[in-house]
Amino acid sequence: MAKPLPVSLFTFFLSAALLLDGCCANNVCNCDDANADAVTLRFFTGGPGGRPFAATDLDTVVLLRSPLPYNASTKPETVRLFRGPAQANDDVVLNNNTPFGQVSNTKLSHYRYEVQYLAHPTNQGTPTTVLVIDSVKLKGSLAADGCCACYTNTGKTVYAKINRKSGSVPDSAVVVDLKSKPYIVLTK
Repeated sequence: MAKPLPVSLFTFFLSAALLLDGCCANNVCNCDDANADAVTLRFFTGGPGGRPFAATDLDTVVLLRSPLPYNASTKPETVRLFRGPAQANDDVVLNNNTPFGQVSNTKLSHYRYEVQYLAHPTNQGTPTTVLVIDSVKLKGSLAADGCCACYTNTGKTVYAKINRKSGSVPDSAVVVDLKSKPYIVLTK
């Protein structure tokens, strides 16, 4: 028959087991991965090189999202961002769960996006497309240290068309590596 452990030795092993078991509970995971896949859009509002947007152009930004593969007959989801004059310089962020709600665990790379602003030749404004994101290619992985598992984005490439205003100038196809440049600049 096995002899019971002395109380002090039992207490030591129990305490050690609880301390080892609780090590992760005492560590705070600071992953900062909520915006790892985000695509940031910056409207050019002044400075050299480009036609700037006026604050009135950016009072309403319209975003349309369509699932891929894209079908023109599919009605897109639409979000309108109402912005005051003080917010004209604010970036617009497309992410897995903002400004559109996330569907299951589908990432933003499964959608096509259209970005519009309301040009103001009239009081109501005319929706004018400034950018079409045909696709976003994401690469990433989870890294774990025993207590925390954090997602790291290792590649973020946007394939888009920048709409031109003149009928004789075709849209420009662009590829933007957002790992080397953190945002896409939109000009009027």
